[in-house]
Amino acid sequence: MAKKYNPKSGLITKGAIARQQIGIDDVAYRMLLERRYGVSSSKDLNIKQLHDLIHNVYIGEYGWEPKPSKNKKPTPTQKKGKGYQGEFVEINPKDPLAKQKRYALALAALLGWKLSGLDTRCKRQFGVEKFIWITKQSHMQTLIKDMQQRCAKRGIDYSPN
Repeated sequence: MAKKYNPKSGLITKGAIARQQIGIDDVAYRMLLERRYGVSSSKDLNIKQLHDLIHNVYIGEYGWEPKPSKNKKPTPTQKKGKGYQGEFVEINPKDPLAKQKRYALALAALLGWKLSGLDTRCKRQFGVEKFIWITKQSHMQTLIKDMQQRCAKRGIDYSPN
């Protein structure tokens, strides 16, 4: 049986890399987690807390900047900075909803939506902080169906061909 995609694992790995590059020792790290989140391991954090740890603590407080891998070219996001600058988002190919997410992003582009607006909609409608963190098929279907209806009303051809 294939391994199920877990969006937390990538954030945990990114946090571990950041911690190593900043030089936070294990004792200080455990104290930080206990003080800020009330847990002793990053595996006990939820996605929102992991995002907070990386962006607000490591990047915001410690000034960490992700260093590109030595054996891989930097991604467009790494070249341009964090977040959706340049309107680029990387969809993990192991994500079972990867095709639908790419299609939804294409529809959003046709409608002239910004990715930050798509994130806001996902947060309000589904309770998910970022569009790329959607894990439920029903949420993707709802989102895509609505965007298709909006395209149809505007006379935009939304067929994937």
